[in-house]
Amino acid sequence: MPAYQLYVYEDQEKREALEQKICEQVDACTEVNGKIRNRVKKFLIEEGITDISEMNAALRVRYEGYLERNETVHVPITCLRGFDRIFLHRMKEELKTLAGQRKYTTEYRDQWLCLTHYPDVEVAESFLTSKDGKELVWNFTLECPRKLKMQIFTVLKEVIHTYEGWTRKEKLLALQRLYQFCVVNQVSDIETMTLEEEQKFALKLSEDLGEKKKNAVFGILRMSRKILFLQAPEINWNANVWFLERFHFSKERINPSKPVELVSFKEVTNLENQKILQKYLRYLFGITDLCISTIRIKLLELRTFLVYFNGEEKPIYEVEAEKIQRYLESIQRQDTREKTANGRIFMILQFYNFLVVKRYLKKIPFRYEYYLQKEVHVHNDRSVPEGVYTEILSKLAEFPEHLRLMFLHLWCTGIRGSEVCTLTGDGYEEKDGDYWLKVYQVKMKTYKRIPIPEALYKLVQVYKKKYQIGPEEYLFQNQTGGAFRYGTFRYQMLKYCEKYQIANGEYIFKSHDYRHNLATLYYDSGISLQAVRDYLGHEYEEMTRQYVDYMPKKLAKASEAYFQEETHSFAAELMKGEFHG
Repeated sequence: MPAYQLYVYEDQEKREALEQKICEQVDACTEVNGKIRNRVKKFLIEEGITDISEMNAALRVRYEGYLERNETVHVPITCLRGFDRIFLHRMKEELKTLAGQRKYTTEYRDQWLCLTHYPDVEVAESFLTSKDGKELVWNFTLECPRKLKMQIFTVLKEVIHTYEGWTRKEKLLALQRLYQFCVVNQVSDIETMTLEEEQKFALKLSEDLGEKKKNAVFGILRMSRKILFLQAPEINWNANVWFLERFHFSKERINPSKPVELVSFKEVTNLENQKILQKYLRYLFGITDLCISTIRIKLLELRTFLVYFNGEEKPIYEVEAEKIQRYLESIQRQDTREKTANGRIFMILQFYNFLVVKRYLKKIPFRYEYYLQKEVHVHNDRSVPEGVYTEILSKLAEFPEHLRLMFLHLWCTGIRGSEVCTLTGDGYEEKDGDYWLKVYQVKMKTYKRIPIPEALYKLVQVYKKKYQIGPEEYLFQNQTGGAFRYGTFRYQMLKYCEKYQIANGEYIFKSHDYRHNLATLYYDSGISLQAVRDYLGHEYEEMTRQYVDYMPKKLAKASEAYFQEETHSFAAELMKGEFHG
């Protein structure tokens, strides 16, 4: 036999041996239909694959194209599942070895990824039920910043391990859209994505999906930001949205019934101003002991202030004094209470003091005293009319159980609505026939102990036993066992007051009004203003005065008693209308 013929023969023999090997490896996966196995064999041989360990996501993509070009294939997804099962069969075998464990890792790689090949067998198998497979294939070989691809991969892993079924599929499809948008629009970092880019993403979703479906998909951006911020090895102070769960603030600084989940800087489009605002907030978080809700109020005011100068190319510390003065004058012209306007001025002043200390400025470019307004203390009668709360009490049995007890706490004790939401199982005490409630005041950062009626105490004990509420657990809980949200409490009370036509359906429930009720009741009963102040937990007497309603009524009673005394007969006659001059 000539040499060339011998070479061809040997080459053919070798190829046939390799093809036989591939066939045997594929046939080892017996859970796949024989017809589907044969189609996979044919494809692998045509692709020159010599061992099924060479099967990967990129090859799967080529196989999908191969199936789409084949007119005899009517359900490509069924054939793809066969491909995936054969891959998984091989992966399971390889994972039994140390080399296989090193090969199949969940670390990021610049390569195609198919979720049915995910290096966690249980997770991978859960994707085999996908009906169309649209969420399965991810291309991490695209021409875009590696940082972006790693961010998408991080979120992808979190979604995979957090969600199941249809919810997981929807979030993965949404993440694919975000990934595609970032690549096309050259977004290099999701955490510093600008407001303009965010709005562009929202517009793209509206065009592709319509307004209704847009909102559900758009939520993936916030979710991605949160995952990236919370999971980063170190706090990313440059992120334009901070998620406060990362900071682990002390209990004293947080109101669990009104939690602040995040703070956003993206609205400030001047990047230098955004950076300065981030530095200021970092100072407020780390150096001061202010409540987080108070810091959020400061942020919102300063953000509004800096947004006003978004059109300026200069940073805030270089903006002309005249322009700043015009902004402060605009605060004066706005229809707000003098106290509110002055508070806004002081917040801006504090910010400028920070800029001076940090040497952005040598001095504050305005005289704040010029913009302060004289505060006129106007007393608003906020007590709930007797007829209204009597009607609520008469219909209270129709309200849900938790609302009944929450309302009774308001009506009986006058504590804040947020304080009702954060009551704990160990807050109730009986001593020598008296009954007491321990309340944590977030505003004052301290506990206070107040007397409560016996009936309320006993109702709470029944409620605690019924729902097995432990000493340190919240009496009223949300779905996750945390404190009942104040916003939910108010919404539900408004709903049921309307449903049961309280005051003919016109009554608007406000929890704070019941503090006014109790303060007024105590004061009218002859309890001193100081004692009322101590009970309410106010720091200043002036604050308590604003809570006491019907002051004219009390004064009228006192005046009437004075004029009826014999020593003041002239005045008594005048009061009776019997003096004619």
